Amino acid sequence: MRSMCLLRRTLIMSLLFCVAGRVASAQGFVLSGSGAINRSMAGAGTAAPLDAIGALQWNPASITALSSGRADLAVETVFNRNEVGSTVGLDTPFEFGGNTSSDAGAAPLPAIGVILPNGDSNWAVGLGLNAVGGFSVNFPADPTNPVLAPPAAGGFGPAYTRFSVLQIAPTLARKFESGWSIGIAPTINVAEAQASPFAFAAPNDANGDSTFTYASGVGTQPTWGLGVQGGIFYEGSGWSAGFSAKSPQWFQSFKINAGDELGLPLPLKLDLTYPMILSWGLAAQVTEDLLVAVDVRYLDFAGTSLFGDPAAFAPDGRALGLGWRSTVLTALGVQYEVCDWCTLRAGYSYAPNPVRDGAAMFSVQAPAVYEHLLSLGTTLRLSSRLSLSCAWVHAFEHTVTGPLITPAGAVPLSEVRVSQVVDSVVMGLSYDF
Repeated sequence: MRSMCLLRRTLIMSLLFCVAGRVASAQGFVLSGSGAINRSMAGAGTAAPLDAIGALQWNPASITALSSGRADLAVETVFNRNEVGSTVGLDTPFEFGGNTSSDAGAAPLPAIGVILPNGDSNWAVGLGLNAVGGFSVNFPADPTNPVLAPPAAGGFGPAYTRFSVLQIAPTLARKFESGWSIGIAPTINVAEAQASPFAFAAPNDANGDSTFTYASGVGTQPTWGLGVQGGIFYEGSGWSAGFSAKSPQWFQSFKINAGDELGLPLPLKLDLTYPMILSWGLAAQVTEDLLVAVDVRYLDFAGTSLFGDPAAFAPDGRALGLGWRSTVLTALGVQYEVCDWCTLRAGYSYAPNPVRDGAAMFSVQAPAVYEHLLSLGTTLRLSSRLSLSCAWVHAFEHTVTGPLITPAGAVPLSEVRVSQVVDSVVMGLSYDF
């Protein structure tokens, strides 16, 4: 009865966070980790189930290792700094260009995980609710920056984008006497996608002034999607291993109520998928106090609709896709128990950014370009059941470049630069029951 009361309270909190998550947009695209504990390990969690959030996110089979039952609640505040620069007339007396910073503000990202106590049973049940990815930029129009110059001057004008994905994962796992566990979780997603200008529909000249402009694609509603995640987990003496496969997340078409240059109705549609993710992990209890975990994660951006479609314009002027490539993330996390009430963690991850060389122009509104990430964190035990965790995550600055490309073709002697640096602060509470 006591466990069910805790579960009901957590579900109510989950619904509240779901409302908050609809207006929050993650930075980057696929978050490397989730929750204060998993983020402080740089996302290494496929074989290291240290909390409910990380276990439910990366390997549903690993929740059997948290047999006592656990509830984790975390909020990550993301401070994303994006900059877009462009230049025309490179290395000529007529060189002209500038840089513009995004003003997207700080974004809160929720994460909740609950694993019910299983007692003597070999079965484990859990529920995860996480903001799993997205991005947000808000660039003003800038006459000194060719790519953000007004359309009449050959630019695209101000650029705004918000894409966020919130994932709900009811999870079931079974442990066998051999030490192996298997788990499965249907994944239910709700996402928002907004973009202005909306380059995935042909530009229009409804007012007849010979200036073709893209519509503003911001009149959208939350869109639902489905997928599934399965995993295996082995717990040996002082070490563990795991593997999980998260299918693509297939969404309904995003429907957008837009208008042409005269304000007349211009319904738009956008089709996209969230990538398939494969994760392998190893963890070793090196000493009584020291744990080391390693994850290797494959993210199949190239196989997704929109993100993996060719970075090119169709003859009618609409963009076909972003041309992202698939990438492999490697994460290393270390945990050290200083004493009974204090645990320290550190992590590092690296993944080549998915933006292809020369295609920076198509990712001005989708700036997922950072590669190196460092994280630090700690957990303080407040009582026998309650703990407070915090983490700091820093994604080092990285820049991709390419030519300025318009529907008419690449502009000679031009360059577009997309830069990103991210800092996050994560706070979380954990309750054992």
